[in-house]
Amino acid sequence: MDVIEMLRERIREEKNKKERAIVFWYDSSAQETAESLQESFANEQLSVRELTENNFFKLKIEIEIEHPEASYLLYAPYSRPSDEENLLLDILLYSSEFKADQVAIWAEQFDVKDVILRSVVNNYANFFNSKERREKLNKVISPSSKEEELEYGILAVLTGAPAASISLITKHLLLSGLEEDSNEILKKINKSFSIKRMWELLEQYFGLRLAEEQRTLRNLMEHLLYSHFARDVTVEIKPLDDKYPTVRANICALFIDDWLRSKTEEVEVLETYIRDMESDFNLRYHLQEKSSRQFEKVFTFPLIDVLLLEKVTEELENKTIDLGAWRDRISYRLGTHWGRKPKIAGLYQALFEAVCLTDHKDYLNQYDTRQELYGQYAAKLHAIDQAYRRFMQAYTGLKQREFLEPIVEILTNWYENIYLRKLADETNYLLSNGQHSKIPLQRKFFQQTIQPILEKESTRVFVIISDALRYEVGHELSERLNGRVNGEASISPMLASLPTYTQLGMASLLPNRTLTIREYKTVFADGEPTNGIANRTKILQKAHPDAIAYHLNELSDWSRSEAEDKFRGKRLVYLYHDVIDETGDSRKSERETYVAADKAIKDLELAVDRLSRLQAKRIFITADHGFLFQYPKVEADMKIESVKGTVFDGNRRFAIGQGLHVPDGSVKLNNDQSPLMDAEVIIAKGLNRFIGGGGLQFIHGGAMPQEVIVPLIDYRRTERSELVEISVAMLDKVITNYRVPVTFYQEASISSDYLPHQIKAAFYIENERVSNEVVFMFNLTGENHQRTEQLVFTLAETYYPMGQVCTLKIETVLDKKNEFYKEESFTIRMYEALY
Repeated sequence: MDVIEMLRERIREEKNKKERAIVFWYDSSAQETAESLQESFANEQLSVRELTENNFFKLKIEIEIEHPEASYLLYAPYSRPSDEENLLLDILLYSSEFKADQVAIWAEQFDVKDVILRSVVNNYANFFNSKERREKLNKVISPSSKEEELEYGILAVLTGAPAASISLITKHLLLSGLEEDSNEILKKINKSFSIKRMWELLEQYFGLRLAEEQRTLRNLMEHLLYSHFARDVTVEIKPLDDKYPTVRANICALFIDDWLRSKTEEVEVLETYIRDMESDFNLRYHLQEKSSRQFEKVFTFPLIDVLLLEKVTEELENKTIDLGAWRDRISYRLGTHWGRKPKIAGLYQALFEAVCLTDHKDYLNQYDTRQELYGQYAAKLHAIDQAYRRFMQAYTGLKQREFLEPIVEILTNWYENIYLRKLADETNYLLSNGQHSKIPLQRKFFQQTIQPILEKESTRVFVIISDALRYEVGHELSERLNGRVNGEASISPMLASLPTYTQLGMASLLPNRTLTIREYKTVFADGEPTNGIANRTKILQKAHPDAIAYHLNELSDWSRSEAEDKFRGKRLVYLYHDVIDETGDSRKSERETYVAADKAIKDLELAVDRLSRLQAKRIFITADHGFLFQYPKVEADMKIESVKGTVFDGNRRFAIGQGLHVPDGSVKLNNDQSPLMDAEVIIAKGLNRFIGGGGLQFIHGGAMPQEVIVPLIDYRRTERSELVEISVAMLDKVITNYRVPVTFYQEASISSDYLPHQIKAAFYIENERVSNEVVFMFNLTGENHQRTEQLVFTLAETYYPMGQVCTLKIETVLDKKNEFYKEESFTIRMYEALY
């Protein structure tokens, strides 16, 4: 845009804002004349007048008396006189001045005051020599920017920051490298700005006071990282405090917080710096003798996680551990930056399960010999098997297993030689004394659970039977299903038929009055063979004509329309699933049993999802039998002589047939202990295995609780549950310190009606965040007083006027994006500022 066009634009703006336009142009370079201007504006309603030393009075009369509504361009081919000497100052003050030198044009374009821009241009002339840089500057600065804000803008252009923010400028500067000689951005700043001024601005923002020799990018990075570390540690480390002082430590810490949440490639650079500098702080020396409580919230350096991992391991080994504290501590660490990294997360997850298992040891101490074994197992003892399974699964998935080998040895020794042997002794006593359990029998499942629904309701019923889904695995599945927004699950135990193996378990779950077995291993229900999908469908249809059976993997292969066609008109659908048993029953893959258990849970969750989308309202999940799995090598004293006689079927744990010999270490079941008619059943006692083929670690067929107690999960699709409500439980919302503890109250206990609610919260003044962001999952249960949580926020160090209102903004954290939840107003009263 040339000068005349800019002048024409100014006159047009004045006419739009006011009834007339009066524009002064003091043109010291005399680049135009009154005549040329009259020619340029000949076609516009505008009078052009030249200012001379003698015509001010005449112009005053013409402008204000003779033509009070006309528009004028008052051109002076000389510099603007001082206000004291300007005889038309009164008109100039209510009109507009046009400036046409280069800086003035830029001032117009940037919408900043001419006098401010001139000073900046004089200081950094080389920057403004580039049209590209000027255009970028215009995009990053705000209208009416002050001199310092223009400097921020220049630094933003030179560093490539998207906004004139010192925080973003610093990040882009540091991303370019910590070595001054090779940092290309620093070279640009040196050429087109000022290194000295840059450091002044950085020190001002981060609250630093650096000597000349300390003004290095590496030293700046160390200050920022140490402030982030010091924010959350409760240990005084005087040498480091003295070396890295700042009066705006929270600003420094927030800078690192924001960087850790930026783009992946930017975070990777920061991680490189952190790993490189970690040893410079000598934190192991300062922290290794301190209590975990004093640095458990710090997440700046991965060394913190290493120290915590070492401490929990040591305390587990020495039996000095506070189990509740470490469960909370590890849960928190799994959500931190370094704690989410696969290697560290794997160790934390394994140790979390180790802590749970250690905590659950007390369940065995509480075992009451006056109460039946199976009932106590379903109530509490199963949690021991669950924790051990999850611990060993996490452990075997690690690359650095040697770190946990002492814990594995301790816990496995307890699990194998104390827990399992205790349960084995109790199981043997139960069998020898013919004790009966009050737990419902698996063979009554159809009669007691399914038949009443078919008779009284019109609901379609799905039954998923997962081979070897033992009770504790089902319990974990039930907990996961209960976390869904559109359904609720309940779990109860069933007593699987003895011996606990697939053919008999599957038959027991079908409609039946009598169960028999003949040679060639087939189990018959009321005279009908139960092996295979076709035979099972035939038995189900005898009980109800609108019944069908499929393999569960078929469901995942069908399209929605295919599934709807398959299920149309059906009242009862049996779906068979085999992952755990298929893996464990093979000697080649039995060591993957715990991995298979986890896969089974995920498969069944997906199946429930699929059926729910097909509008299924009643889904039952159960198993034919459970399993025992022993990770170490099975000792010779557990191997007993195989059964002699006419054996119809059998494995390492049982034999069925006629004329059977009972070896030492086994027991023959009476007619009340097995539903099989006209056959003899022998099972191995306790943990014993018969000598023979097949795997030794994964076993089933006996009467141990892990084998005989199976889950019955009743999942019902419901109306959408709600996220539990959260509120700020503070009557006096006053902030008196930069460290702000806020008490939250969870309005209801987590249940099938109220789901856990994850929030993200931070303090804001207008739209600027002034505190760290805190993310927390509210999943509390219990009475009112048990459902409060205190979260701590850290305000940025700056001056807050007495009575300044700031807002705690709370968002709901969702999978795809966060949603606004609520906000609370707080009043800042920093009383210490008064003295």
